[in-house]
Amino acid sequence: KACAAHQCNKEDCTNKATEEGGTCLKHGGKRKYKYKQCSSEGCTNQAKNGGVCVKHGAKQDRCCHEGCNNKIVEQGVCIKHGAQVKQCSKDGCTNQAQKGGVCVKHGAQVKQCSKEGCTNQAKKGGVCIKHGAQVKQCSTDGCTKYAQKGGVCVKHGAQVKQCSKEGCTNNAVKGGVCVKHRAQVKQCSKEGCTNQAKKGGVCMKHGAQVKQCSSEGCTNNAVKGGVCVKHGAQVKQCSKDGCTNNARNGGVCMKHGAQVKQCSKEGCTNQAKKGGVCIKHGVQVKRCSTDGCTKYAQKGGVCIKHGR
Repeated sequence: KACAAHQCNKEDCTNKATEEGGTCLKHGGKRKYKYKQCSSEGCTNQAKNGGVCVKHGAKQDRCCHEGCNNKIVEQGVCIKHGAQVKQCSKDGCTNQAQKGGVCVKHGAQVKQCSKEGCTNQAKKGGVCIKHGAQVKQCSTDGCTKYAQKGGVCVKHGAQVKQCSKEGCTNNAVKGGVCVKHRAQVKQCSKEGCTNQAKKGGVCMKHGAQVKQCSSEGCTNNAVKGGVCVKHGAQVKQCSKDGCTNNARNGGVCMKHGAQVKQCSKEGCTNQAKKGGVCIKHGVQVKRCSTDGCTKYAQKGGVCIKHGR
């Protein structure tokens, strides 16, 4: 609250006016910039080097670690190479503090997308990626995935932290391990359910809403372009001539050599499901809930036969 002499002249507003006898920023007052502005037309960002902001070409000091182009945070290095950043003040939380000493998960306020009804975090231009914010794409020819590190996506060489469990190549999620090796992820709030929560604190089985195919009468999950694979969503196919199977590893399907984890039982070449073994050698799978049916459940707790 500002003193009476410096308050906004708008009725019932106690915000500080930008200049004496004027209005606050909320009610149209103009900000008095205490720093030199970028010389690029229409830009109000702070000028760094050469009279321009970072967005318009100002050079930034880079991490002194050999081969690293990240921005210096502290003592000549980036966060990746040892710069210390303030952590969330919530007990046991190691996330980076944003505002008020806490991370986004524990209440730090971040700018939301300006699209009505959208709660996603705004990226550029006041909107989220879903509503048009432009993000950097992978620099590999023909690739439309988002760049992660070094201007490329994970598939084309961006380095991401892997699970610390020996021999595991999955991406680390929390605590340096992947979900398979017990990284903690939010579980469904339904009593007794251990599935991962999706939306509204519940899993898909217990009501989390996912986008469905826009083709009339189809209830499949949308994959790309608002439609499912059946109705035209494009997925990468096996690179083997004449093969239309989905590609797995190395651009080929399992039939043509994609490597998948095999059952650990000696002499068995079946695909491992859970616990390193196949269904034949003891992995537990859910059966159809229809009385007397022993087929495997697919969706909604029933098999294909009982789910039509």
